[in-house]
Amino acid sequence: MANIQKVRDVMMANFTEVDGVMKVSDALNMMRDEKINAILVKPRDENDVYGIMTLKDIARRVIGENRKLHEAHVYEIMSKPVLSINADMPIPYAARFLTNFNVSYAMVIENNAVTGMVSLNGMVNQRKD
Repeated sequence: MANIQKVRDVMMANFTEVDGVMKVSDALNMMRDEKINAILVKPRDENDVYGIMTLKDIARRVIGENRKLHEAHVYEIMSKPVLSINADMPIPYAARFLTNFNVSYAMVIENNAVTGMVSLNGMVNQRKD
């Protein structure tokens, strides 16, 4: 049987988590420094869930609304909840899953813990046929 590529094979194991109260300007500087396009937003407590903020969120909900980066907080513009995907899921199913929800990123879960993030871009660029 063919060796099927899984989410864990293309995920970004080095991902960034921030608090929702962080200013968007600070988060954007961090994203630029780390050369990433999305960050996970930590849950506030055990009853909360993860969120995600992408460059698209900043463009749409801050710049597009003529708001100031240093006045907006991450929690105001993030998407929540963020989709999660199992590290063992085969890439074709993962790609379908993300596109069905019209999102580009998901957090990767393994053994009930967040172990990374996966993007459609990563799935396409790291595809092995």
